[in-house]
Amino acid sequence: MNNQNSYTVEKYTDIVGGSSEMCGKVHDGDVIIAETPPGCWGPMITPHLKSGHEVTCPVEVAGTEPGDTIALFVERIEVLSDYAASGTGRKNPENFGKDPSLHAKCPACGTYYPKTVLKGIGAEAIKCSGCGQSIIPQDIANGYTVVIDEATKLAVSLPAEMAEEAARKTERGDVYLPRGSQQNPATILAKADIEDMILRSCPMIGNIGCSPARAIPSSKNSGDLIDSLNKTELFENVSASDITDAHMDINTVSEGCVILSPVKIQGAGVYIGDVHLTQGNGELAGHTLDISARVTLRVKIIKGFALEGPVIIPRPDLVDQRFQPFTEAEYATASALLKKEPAQMEKRFPVQVVGSGQNLNLAIENAVERAAKLTGLPPDEIKNLATVCGEVSIGRTSGTVFLTMLLTETVLKKIGLFEMVTQQLSK
Repeated sequence: MNNQNSYTVEKYTDIVGGSSEMCGKVHDGDVIIAETPPGCWGPMITPHLKSGHEVTCPVEVAGTEPGDTIALFVERIEVLSDYAASGTGRKNPENFGKDPSLHAKCPACGTYYPKTVLKGIGAEAIKCSGCGQSIIPQDIANGYTVVIDEATKLAVSLPAEMAEEAARKTERGDVYLPRGSQQNPATILAKADIEDMILRSCPMIGNIGCSPARAIPSSKNSGDLIDSLNKTELFENVSASDITDAHMDINTVSEGCVILSPVKIQGAGVYIGDVHLTQGNGELAGHTLDISARVTLRVKIIKGFALEGPVIIPRPDLVDQRFQPFTEAEYATASALLKKEPAQMEKRFPVQVVGSGQNLNLAIENAVERAAKLTGLPPDEIKNLATVCGEVSIGRTSGTVFLTMLLTETVLKKIGLFEMVTQQLSK
């Protein structure tokens, strides 16, 4: 499965960071290939998993240490799922202790993190393997199941009878999961509250980057989620400086983009998970359509380039048209207005800086601070750039945002990203 230039991940985990296990090693310029299991709802209804995500076992990147940055070039995202399900959530308090995603228990026999078996369909189908009690710690309040046609890049939500058939396929093991995945697929729930909803597929990666400094649930690796994690007292307390904000849920993290992720531990520990079929800004429902996917990443080490959080070089067509790179004709018009030669016009390129915090206001402040530190520009100039030469967008309404800004060639050269940005955008 391995050769000089690539490593295929075939193992999955719920906990990442600190001294947690890594599997395999890659070097600068190598490729990581992984089949990722679905993210949120599957792990959330699988009591023995201690995270809302099931992600790839982190991969060591040789020669990296804290203070470096890893550039992850997303070369391909291939949808593997035929069905997916999602919706808004509701908790079943009797079926968990301190957190429904991290601390599930069986209300009948009292076992924490019990293994389960599937018997039937619907919420009652997930049963404690020890005593047979139905035990999911949370359920979908208003939800839907879709069938996916990868050839046309469309999906459509199913009526109740077809959602139930998808659930029966799930019970039989006929709904695709990567080998080694341990979750109960969300399609077992047979949700069908919204019919005839047509969706355009635009796969994105919700959780991608380097491992945090401390061992934590993979789904909690973001600044808007660490407070809720610390309150559980199930793991060692984590601070904002420990995390890498890999759980972004930002829809420009798609095929053709580059993610710059800060390195917090020796070897970086690159992991991938929570691939979404599609998602609008904000993920207002709290969840979207998590799928199995085959992801291909190319890894580049940037030594001594310290970041506090992720930076995204987006695919141009996924940026609002107002903030896409300008054409030569537009530069010619602008130079004429300024009475200067076109060659004297400094070109600008879209870059996105991620911020996180306990609410959206704090996340925006964090993003502005990170952008100012990255570029050396005053915070007020960052605010102007992200108002008329870019924008603030929401990853998650709980407190993850990203600033899109058109940065000049001078700034990008000063911070050492000009070549990477122009090469990627030229593709």
